[in-house]
Amino acid sequence: MVLLISEPYALFSQAVLLQDVPEYGLKRGAIGTIVEHYPMPEGVADGYSVEGFGVVGVTIEVDELQILPVVGLVEEFGVIQRLRSLSREGRELLERYLEGLLWRERG
Repeated sequence: MVLLISEPYALFSQAVLLQDVPEYGLKRGAIGTIVEHYPMPEGVADGYSVEGFGVVGVTIEVDELQILPVVGLVEEFGVIQRLRSLSREGRELLERYLEGLLWRERG
């Protein structure tokens, strides 16, 4: 899944790691607080400093593709729950619709 970011993640909001960070012993799913934002040129993922994760004094540098604001995670979970409730026919119709959107975007 690709997230299209239109504005920076809010400072001091919580974010979840989307991948392990072995050098700090952090696992995917760990939650920390965004403390700094580093805007990058277009085409390059913005950077963030995230701290917390239940480990005092640990601040890591990540790009926006390595984290997801907790608010975004809650929203994604809601979408997933709604998709799971669709009938088989509804899922097939949605899949065809999404394929059409992707085709037009590549177009």
